[in-house]
Amino acid sequence: MDKILLSGISCTAYLGVLPGEKETAQEILIDLVLGLDLEAAAKTDQVQLTVDYRQVVSQVQMTVEQSRFHLLEALASELCQTVLRDNKIESVRITVRKFPESLRDKLTDVAVEMTRQTQRDAGSDRE
Repeated sequence: MDKILLSGISCTAYLGVLPGEKETAQEILIDLVLGLDLEAAAKTDQVQLTVDYRQVVSQVQMTVEQSRFHLLEALASELCQTVLRDNKIESVRITVRKFPESLRDKLTDVAVEMTRQTQRDAGSDRE
């Protein structure tokens, strides 16, 4: 499977379990690895045969801005579902990274990585 990588998508989120995290927007970074067949696009050099990654970035940012989650895991799952609505995308690996103020002296960031695929592809892995 071919891949498109989108790294460092910057978003502002209300994300966390601590009161300060719920009340103050924080920057998060998102990396995506989109799995899809790029053969037709590569052969024809036609943009309509691939994924418009500007649109993917826009959808991801809009989903983050319109949501509030306690957990990175919940946000990552929601974003996987959002990305997989594009019928050309067969799988997505996402990393969602936040920089918690409460842990600044102990680490630089906390991240969750999640991989999901469309149902039509999930069945083919079992054979």
